Amino acid sequence: MTGLLEGRVAIVTGAGARLGRDLAMALAAQGARVGVAVRNVAAGEETVALIDAAGGAARLVAMDVTDETSVADGTGALVGAWGGLDIMVHNASNSSSAHPAAAAGVSREDWLAQSRVALGGAFLTARAAYPHLARSPHGRYLTLSSTFGFHGAAMNTIYSAQKSAYRGFVRALAREWGPDGITVNAICPAAATDSTKEFFAQNPAMRDAYLRKFPLGRLGVPRTDVADPMALLCSDAFGYMTGQIFFLDGGMYPAG
Repeated sequence: MTGLLEGRVAIVTGAGARLGRDLAMALAAQGARVGVAVRNVAAGEETVALIDAAGGAARLVAMDVTDETSVADGTGALVGAWGGLDIMVHNASNSSSAHPAAAAGVSREDWLAQSRVALGGAFLTARAAYPHLARSPHGRYLTLSSTFGFHGAAMNTIYSAQKSAYRGFVRALAREWGPDGITVNAICPAAATDSTKEFFAQNPAMRDAYLRKFPLGRLGVPRTDVADPMALLCSDAFGYMTGQIFFLDGGMYPAG
């Protein structure tokens, strides 16, 4: 099943590394032209080069999701270059997101810095994308939530609160944008990253205890278990589904 997004234009924020890069590459593999939206230009150029090398089409979009002008200008530049926008994926996160920290030690500045990227970025990217998605017959808006937003996590107060807020945001936008034919959904992934692999290599007992929480017995592979399914959610096969939160987490939350 390839080419499901042929001819469509997408933007992925935070696409310079990790899951964001995998998401951009998965969309391109399905035929979408992908705007790689990043603050770190060098990282974004690397993602663009990887997509080009795989036979896809990508374009660097300089974008700071905390800045309204930057989001509007970046979105507008891509639309001007490629004639429209069909898919917006807000994946960008603050570098401190999900790093354990006791609530008593969290500063107001920490809260605001993470909120500006997570919630502020979701709002700004949605607002910039809306008029273009409304003109598309395949308008899609996706954001990355987390199981932390459902069960909460000690030592992760900010992250849990922000990811929980996405539930209301997605459901409200799904109702508001439904008449325009735009679907709005969120994904809760659980995928192995370089940092988790390194941590578990140093703490095998904690790794084994954590993996027992997953009915499938493993963390997901970012590209095949999260990014590729997300690309499929942007296709016409899921055009009648909106306002949903998807758990790509090996059953850890729904079965737990």
